[in-house]
Amino acid sequence: MNLIGLVLMLLTLCCVEVAGATILYVSPRGADTNPGTQEQPLASLTGARDRIRLLQTRDTVWVKIAPGDYYLTAPLELSSADASPIVFEGTEDGVTVYGGVAVTGWEAVNEHLWRAAVPIPLSAARPPEQLFVNGKRAPRARMPNRGFFRVQEVTETILSKGNGRLPEFAVQKLRLNPEEMALLENERPEFLRHAVISLYHKWDVTRKFIDHFAADSSFVFIRGKGMQPWNQLDGLTNYKIENVPTALDAPGEWIGKGDGYLYYIPREGESMDSIAAYVPVTDKFITISGDPMNPVRNKAFKNIRFKVAGYHMPMQGQDPLQAAASVDATITMDYADNILFDNCEVAHTGLYGIWFRRQCTNSRITHSYLHDLGAGGVKIGDFLYHPEDEDVSANNLVHNSIIRDGGHLFPSAVGVIIFHSRDNEISRNEIADFRYSGVSVGWMWGYAATGVVTQIPDKNGNPEWAEGQFRSPATGNEIAYNHIHHLGWGELSDMGGVYILSEAIGTAVHHNVIHHVYSATYGGWGLYTDEGASQVRMENNLVYACKNSGFHQHYGKENVIRNNIFAFNLKGQVQLTRVEKHQSFEFTNNIVYTDSGEIFLGNWKEATVQMGNNCYWDTRTKEPLFLGSPFSEWKNVKDKKSIVADPEFVDAADYDFRLASEKVAAEIGFKPFDYSQAGVYGSDKWKELARMDETREALFSEIISELEN
Repeated sequence: MNLIGLVLMLLTLCCVEVAGATILYVSPRGADTNPGTQEQPLASLTGARDRIRLLQTRDTVWVKIAPGDYYLTAPLELSSADASPIVFEGTEDGVTVYGGVAVTGWEAVNEHLWRAAVPIPLSAARPPEQLFVNGKRAPRARMPNRGFFRVQEVTETILSKGNGRLPEFAVQKLRLNPEEMALLENERPEFLRHAVISLYHKWDVTRKFIDHFAADSSFVFIRGKGMQPWNQLDGLTNYKIENVPTALDAPGEWIGKGDGYLYYIPREGESMDSIAAYVPVTDKFITISGDPMNPVRNKAFKNIRFKVAGYHMPMQGQDPLQAAASVDATITMDYADNILFDNCEVAHTGLYGIWFRRQCTNSRITHSYLHDLGAGGVKIGDFLYHPEDEDVSANNLVHNSIIRDGGHLFPSAVGVIIFHSRDNEISRNEIADFRYSGVSVGWMWGYAATGVVTQIPDKNGNPEWAEGQFRSPATGNEIAYNHIHHLGWGELSDMGGVYILSEAIGTAVHHNVIHHVYSATYGGWGLYTDEGASQVRMENNLVYACKNSGFHQHYGKENVIRNNIFAFNLKGQVQLTRVEKHQSFEFTNNIVYTDSGEIFLGNWKEATVQMGNNCYWDTRTKEPLFLGSPFSEWKNVKDKKSIVADPEFVDAADYDFRLASEKVAAEIGFKPFDYSQAGVYGSDKWKELARMDETREALFSEIISELEN
């Protein structure tokens, strides 16, 4: 798919009102018993759906939504019974659909603490786990308030091994620092039972209720599946603890104590008279569920703000899974075709934003704003591999959208992830402020010819690891002209601005600007080909200010890394890990520019890599070393047509990588590209919204400085 394809796709669903079309009206002042006329409007999207079913028409139906606030207690559900093309359209930008209820009646407990009754209908149910105040997520009381504590030691007792890849049931015993745990020594036992410990290990996060806390020894016990042997909890694991009253000590924090009230420490400038606080009632806004023989077709959502949706952690907690792959989304689709979200907002969620899951085709998200997300932004395709399926999700588009500020409950979530899905386009987006990767493509581990590891549903539909001769269906995807930045935040490891997992043949990654990717330990990379990535093309990308390197290949086959700029990455500029007999990749016509670390990391000398026509420049010296060798020796080994020369950027120190002169670029065959085209386009207001808040940028720099020192 390309931008021409975008135009054609937008024409497939008529979004221009035509004479004689059926029109229904929805208003906050309406009632779902009304006929849906302008004089007697309906009150909800579900009411409009029910009225359309009664009409039994196959013509396009326009649902005109008047400005105002609408409240869901359950998601809008569309199925194959909804055969009519439907356009749900906010008549102005002031249409907001809430999946929660307002918290009112605040009163002062003392000069620093407020409380309000848990609102109906939540008071008799399980208390909420999220609170949003004045358009911001309020963190539950946590310790420490910033950063993490460190686990000292972990031992595991396996109680039931089972037949799967992981032990079926085990108990983990965590030894923690007594000084860090002093705050919990006098906590009431009933509160400790609801305390949640989040453990950050490599690329995963484990979230569990604390089963038992031994105050005299500072041991914490948790239970569930056995640890992953490839990514265990250990003495390098960071953690935080939340939802304990003794940790309620910072402005913006809140907690529910089970006594019918929510307790909140106000931020500076907040007033009880003007506070706008919400808690979720439902975790979803929309579900669209067709069937393989009769998918849901031709539905559009325009100019609608979807806000406040929740998540309740199950009693067994949340076991680790890369990219929070199994976590649901607030808007989900299965067996659907030609679904459009245009100029929509999805915000303040407990889950992912939008998921085109099983056999979703020709659908798109355009000019939309997804932010303050419990997990990630957009998922495409099923993360479970179904060998019986001939078709997978395909030909979907995420375009000119702002996707940022996620991972609040599931830090390993991704901005946009493509699982088992082909021929999708992710283009001209702003993707920023996540704790893990920006864009991820593919969901198998290894080469099909040698036995691939993937996840297949068991008889209950739960993921089970399997190995076989599977071929990745994540082919022909295009990741282009995106601005991807400020990822990692030093919390997780093994991540990339664009991360390719499995063969993913035909994937094209081009004209992206990627910067400020910072991992906890290893693996803060800009472009990352992993676990058998094959025949992937990465060209015309600008990558700078990443922790480990601008490009890294773990292992893969016949990839093309061409005509990119890699600059100012901290530990190294380009990296290779596994030496293989076949050609790993082509590395040509690139500009590599550094002022710190190494130019190359890894065993390039032994690897089969086609190299040449690259330009290298180290601002520290005119004679940089290449894996310990001077350039004259290095050229004889790998890089015969490459040069060491200043490429003459306009102002590299200020990240202006335009070329003041094209003389050096021409010598290596480098073709200048306009990297300013990466990111969203449109009105000044839209482009300004995409700019990351300066205080967030400053906080990122502050955190990285602390970790580096």
